[in-house]
Amino acid sequence: MNPVFPSILSTDYFDLEDKLRQFEKNKIDFIHLDVMDGHFVENISFGPAAVKAIKAKFKFKVDSHLMVSDPGRMIPWFAKAGSDWISIHIETGQTKEHIAAIKKNGAKAGLVLNPDSDIESVFPYLKDIDYVLLMSVYPGFGGQEFIASTLEKVSRLKKEIQRVGDCLIQVDGGVNLENAGALKAAGNDLFVIGTYLYGSGNIKQTLTEILNQIDGA
Repeated sequence: MNPVFPSILSTDYFDLEDKLRQFEKNKIDFIHLDVMDGHFVENISFGPAAVKAIKAKFKFKVDSHLMVSDPGRMIPWFAKAGSDWISIHIETGQTKEHIAAIKKNGAKAGLVLNPDSDIESVFPYLKDIDYVLLMSVYPGFGGQEFIASTLEKVSRLKKEIQRVGDCLIQVDGGVNLENAGALKAAGNDLFVIGTYLYGSGNIKQTLTEILNQIDGA
């Protein structure tokens, strides 16, 4: 699996297909979809139709990050549209029920923690989920600066996973060439990269540089 998951939150819709073609040529496996409902976060972004449209034209798997107030209602919609992975915020509550719903609908289940959330809140669920998504910016908008304390959170989470769980760590927010290697060294597995990659003038070169940093860590 390619560890880089491009986020298309900052997409120019008239340019989206071209960017997806470039990701396809450069052996990207997953597209990360930031789903926002205007309630859990201020912004509004994609719905299930976006998943369906991507899956209809491309072989990508889709990782749907639900930044929504009512994930229980949204999970079946996004699974039916073709989402392969679905993650929900632990801050929304009813965590066990939402994890079960994701799995019942045939997707891999992830839990998301906001920067201010206690890392230990996810520990009881590590045996039940497939990945933990740590937000390294405050959710809602792309282009924010990476929060450096995320590195310590990754390290603590990795130690706990090695002790009791069997899931992956994913980081989203401000990930770029300067911090990708440090994240990998701390124990991170998957790198959601939005503005830095999507806005790159040379996606192939940028991906190569990032993967070199990850592989060399």
